Amino acid sequence: MRELFVRGISGLFYVGLILGSVYYDRLIFTLVILIFSGLAMVEFQRLVNHKSYMPIALAILLAYNFYQSKINTPELYYPLLSVFMAHVFLIYWLYSNKSISLGYLSRTLLSLFYIGLGCFFIIALAGNVNQYQPQNILLFFVLIWINNSCAYLIGKKLGKNPLFLRVSPKKTWEGFVGGLIFTLITALIFHHFYANQSLLYYLIIALITSVLATLGDLIQSLFKRYAKVKDSGSLIPGHGGFFDRMDSAIFVAPWFYLLLNYKEYVS
Repeated sequence: MRELFVRGISGLFYVGLILGSVYYDRLIFTLVILIFSGLAMVEFQRLVNHKSYMPIALAILLAYNFYQSKINTPELYYPLLSVFMAHVFLIYWLYSNKSISLGYLSRTLLSLFYIGLGCFFIIALAGNVNQYQPQNILLFFVLIWINNSCAYLIGKKLGKNPLFLRVSPKKTWEGFVGGLIFTLITALIFHHFYANQSLLYYLIIALITSVLATLGDLIQSLFKRYAKVKDSGSLIPGHGGFFDRMDSAIFVAPWFYLLLNYKEYVS
């Protein structure tokens, strides 16, 4: 019971910081996500036994670039950013005095593209400098939080059949289905209050978010199993580290952004 209480209090504090920043100001939201992302990346690099500040520096640079951007047509912008990040690191590798192995290179690029770009797309969901869209961020985080919280609680209470025993023995099919159902219900509520898109659109987004959030959680569990640790960090009591809290959001964000920007193909 005490563990659940501590988990609830720290979770509410984390949620409050994000929601407060979303509705206060776009710059504050960007700064909060950058701080959380930097901490998550440090924890991730610890999991894969890697030490480099290059991915963090590049991710901050690109997030700031996007914050200042007035681009409304991102079709070429984001692929170019990906190429730019890869090129900057390769130039760094070229001029580095120390020998850099392919293992080091792959871990750095993984940090950059998995964590860095994932967090970058969380910021991108808020829209550009001309059009701040806090409702997108609200939908994104609430769907993920409802899915993960309900999956945890229902799995803890009713779970019997392991979802992915090799990676995360405590996750169950019962928890997954419970999380999915409550995520769909949350989408119905959002449609009622923000009926700017069809009900089908909200349900499709909820379904995809639930599945991807679960996959993101499982992938993070795979890295923790590789590192032989229970949590990625200890900064959030009852939850572990920031990577533990942001794993689903990091994985879902690029796909969520795609769904938001290509609505005509979704519903």
